Amino acid sequence: MNYLCSILHTLDALRAARDEMAALAEQPGGCDGIVQHPDWIAYEVESRTDGTAPHVVVVRDGAGRMVGYAPLLAIRHIARLDLAGRRVSLYRGEALRMLGAGVVCAAEDQATVSIAIVRQLHGDANIRVLRIQESVLPNPFAVSLGHGGDMRVIPANLLEQVQWTIRDQPSSDAWLAQMDKKRRTDLTQRVGRAYRKLGGDAALHTFDTPEAMPEYCRLMHEVYARTWHHDDLPTQWDDPLRVALFQRLAASGLIIGHVVVRDGKPLAYVHGYRVAGTYLVDDLGYDEEVSKVGIGSVAVFQAIKALLDRFPGEQVSFGYGDNQYKRLLATHCEPCGSLYIVRATRATAGFRMYAPVRWIYRGLHRVREDMRARKRG
Repeated sequence: MNYLCSILHTLDALRAARDEMAALAEQPGGCDGIVQHPDWIAYEVESRTDGTAPHVVVVRDGAGRMVGYAPLLAIRHIARLDLAGRRVSLYRGEALRMLGAGVVCAAEDQATVSIAIVRQLHGDANIRVLRIQESVLPNPFAVSLGHGGDMRVIPANLLEQVQWTIRDQPSSDAWLAQMDKKRRTDLTQRVGRAYRKLGGDAALHTFDTPEAMPEYCRLMHEVYARTWHHDDLPTQWDDPLRVALFQRLAASGLIIGHVVVRDGKPLAYVHGYRVAGTYLVDDLGYDEEVSKVGIGSVAVFQAIKALLDRFPGEQVSFGYGDNQYKRLLATHCEPCGSLYIVRATRATAGFRMYAPVRWIYRGLHRVREDMRARKRG
């Protein structure tokens, strides 16, 4: 069968194809995260003022039916590398940013859709840099794109990260049964202790309907401003564009948020998206004033327990990062990292610095870990 690629360059074109794209993204295993959903792609473009534009490569079969797409954005990008406290610029110019880690399509169409999109991207000489962030490694799409042509794959992270998940659990009881008795008892008893210390009418509330999103966003904006990571990543949760996006996602069952509220005041939250059979814990936090109560970890445990019972057999992803709560709750882990796929030109020559810097950095990291191990005996 013949496959034809086309590119959606505008918001109007993206909106016109929205329903076809959503049908592909929302099927089990169709995408690897909410950022690949057409509603999120549109939000990424609408909410930015830096010239970001869609560059979504769509694949159709001979009958004109959409069978897959690559969720890409055209951006102005600066690639930098930290060297001894100095940020060295490696590249400044046009690039494509991939939302998620690969193409969106049915599992049985993965190979053919990937080949069609890889050929399309290889044939466009104007594409010099493609960025994939937070991908499980190895990344099959990146390997295909960097194989047999003038493009190469460059790992962008100096050290691999770890992605943590909970898989194949028929219920929360089955999940808890895999833990040792001490851990299971501690997690369960911690819930009661935390709420006794909070007092009042403190409870975990679930928000997952379009009607609930304005209130959810209001509570999120209020509690987020009191978290430790607000200064690093300021976010206006009650922005009208974000509220509208969340309402669209909730109408399709793609967003589930949890907030601990006491006497009308939000104290902690677990924010995430459920799409294609996976719930991604996208963000979590708590009011610094109640940090000693441990309500942040309690809220995560409560939310995950409820999700496993509500959606048996589906996967819960905690994303990348080696946090203690992820180690405690997850059943599986995989290496992950960020990648560049770069066409060999003079403009991209700076990317060659990654390999030697990675080698030096990893060597120093091994020496540091050996020294720590010796001190621990």
